Formats: sequence, C-alpha cells, structure tokens
Amino acid sequence: MLLDKKQVEYTEEKVDGDLAKRQEMAKLSGGQTVPQIFIGDTPIGGCDEMFALERQGKLDELLNAK
Repeated sequence: MLLDKKQVEYTEEKVDGDLAKRQEMAKLSGGQTVPQIFIGDTPIGGCDEMFALERQGKLDELLNAK
C-alpha cells in the first residue's frame, strides 16, 4: 500500500511454490523471508525495513535514485 500511495510502479513476483525462484530471491537478497523488496537492483529487506526507510525519510531518496 505504501508504494501504491507513492504511485510507484513495481512488479510483484510470486516465489511461493517455486523453489527455483525462491532460491534466486534468497541469493540476490540474502534473505529467506518474503516479501523481499528491491529498489532497482538493491535489496532493502522486507516490509519492516521499507517502512523504517520511510520513517527515516530515506525511501523517497532511494526511489528517486533508481
């Protein structure tokens, strides 16, 4: 909802039920939980990390730099 509110285009890739995609996500992000959020090619973590960036005023900066 946060990305929708900011009118950010994003792609959601479902990895549940697809072991190969899940392994690729884990390799790229270093995380095992879902969601794993990437801004451009940069993994930022999950929802908690994205909202922390928002509270710190850093999310818009990352979104605009992509």
